[in-house]
Amino acid sequence: MPRIKWRRGLYAITDTTRFQGEELYSACTQAVRGGAVMLQYRDKSGNAAKRHAEALQLRKICHQHNAFLIIDNDHQLCHDVEADGVHLGPKDLSVLDARSLLGPGKIIGVSCHQSLARANQALQETANYVSFGAFYPSKTRPDAKIIDKALLKEITKFPIPSVAIGGITSERAEALIHQGIDHVAVISDLWNASNIEQYAKEFTQLFKGYETFLDRGLM
Repeated sequence: MPRIKWRRGLYAITDTTRFQGEELYSACTQAVRGGAVMLQYRDKSGNAAKRHAEALQLRKICHQHNAFLIIDNDHQLCHDVEADGVHLGPKDLSVLDARSLLGPGKIIGVSCHQSLARANQALQETANYVSFGAFYPSKTRPDAKIIDKALLKEITKFPIPSVAIGGITSERAEALIHQGIDHVAVISDLWNASNIEQYAKEFTQLFKGYETFLDRGLM
């Protein structure tokens, strides 16, 4: 894994229904130039050749701009393109199995939705970060249940980074960051921007003074 310093910041998630090929690369380049610290490659097409080619190019783009590439749900693709890590959902491979297959050097993130129990299990199984949501109504997943904001204090106590997802805009992100959320995951609001790089910079600016992890057991 490259010697990239893990910082708090924008966690961009691709929309491959909107951008593919060169358009995808251009959009993602703008996002990481704007300061996104993580980029998750999410593609549900089932086209193995396309997925491999796109993930490989996105890894190059991310590493050129000091960002991590995370592969959604596919530990094999993560391994094949030497991405920085994988993101696992409730129906995916367990953290323990993913760790066994990928080794100690890869980042493993886990979707916990509203479950602190799942987050604690992920922590015990050596996950590197946990995500929760939806925090607000989401255009990407309109059926997602809105999280009980009372959980926020518990989420931000975790000894590994926390990611907030679901309907997050730059206006909504500010309060979450001030309350201790480490990453805000953004999909449609970022890619819908007329200037993706500039909008990513707006998120990045919100993390000024909050970028460095103090004692989170991170690389």
